[in-house]
Amino acid sequence: MTKRIFIFLCFAVILFSSCATIKSQFGQHILEGPADTTLSKQQITKLRSIDNSIFVKGSFIGKEQIEIKYRLFKPNQKSEEKYPLVVVYHGSGAIGTDNNTQLGLLHKLFASPDIQSKYPAYVIAPQFPTRSSDYKTDMEREVLFSTPRPCLNEVFQLIDSLKSSLNIDSKRIYVVGFSMGGSTVINSLSARPDLFAAGISVAGIPQFDQTQVLKKIPIWLIHGIDDTENPIHSDEILYKEIGDNIRFWKIKATTHDNVFSSLILGETLPKWLFKYQKK
Repeated sequence: MTKRIFIFLCFAVILFSSCATIKSQFGQHILEGPADTTLSKQQITKLRSIDNSIFVKGSFIGKEQIEIKYRLFKPNQKSEEKYPLVVVYHGSGAIGTDNNTQLGLLHKLFASPDIQSKYPAYVIAPQFPTRSSDYKTDMEREVLFSTPRPCLNEVFQLIDSLKSSLNIDSKRIYVVGFSMGGSTVINSLSARPDLFAAGISVAGIPQFDQTQVLKKIPIWLIHGIDDTENPIHSDEILYKEIGDNIRFWKIKATTHDNVFSSLILGETLPKWLFKYQKK
């Protein structure tokens, strides 16, 4: 084998491996429900034990004249370096104005010392005073779909204001949410594709009227197959209509309330999310 042929084959192997890695980031994956309940419980307990005080309190009123209470976690900053921003939306059980209840597992996951050591970032936890997304039935598709409420516009304005006051990398703003918050993730990506680099929706209900916009954004849908509160069928339709531009994890033997397990706690979500940035 000549040196030139050897170099060509090495390049081909590297290129093929790279393409395979990129392709594996998307597509539909059906996973077995994890049996390691003890490990999952330990991870959940560890995250819940993180003190809420690491998130500073704030309040914002924008053009909609709706006050949005929020909590903000700031990374250990080095000089003027810019950091990503992770926007995390809560479920309907945390609707209110106490500026505390909204801090759940996803918020604390991204702010945890283990994750911050590898993926330093700002983490913002807005609390919606009302529902952020409403659900209706799509008569043609025969599934639920979501529509955003005006309070979500206030959050967009809040993010825009923070971009000018903090060292936020505007090319690396991400959005993550669970349940109603997962629905609001898709609403956010649909409404402000200019703002977000990627998003993760856990057990949410999507919207379908902006699929051409959503095709251009890296999205990860995670849903329990046995979820009866927010049935998986809506996410299945969204995946079908958009195709392999979405990563879709369907987890067996998993309901709405037990979707958080060792499969998605730990480094799994940030490792995927932080791969992406806006061009």
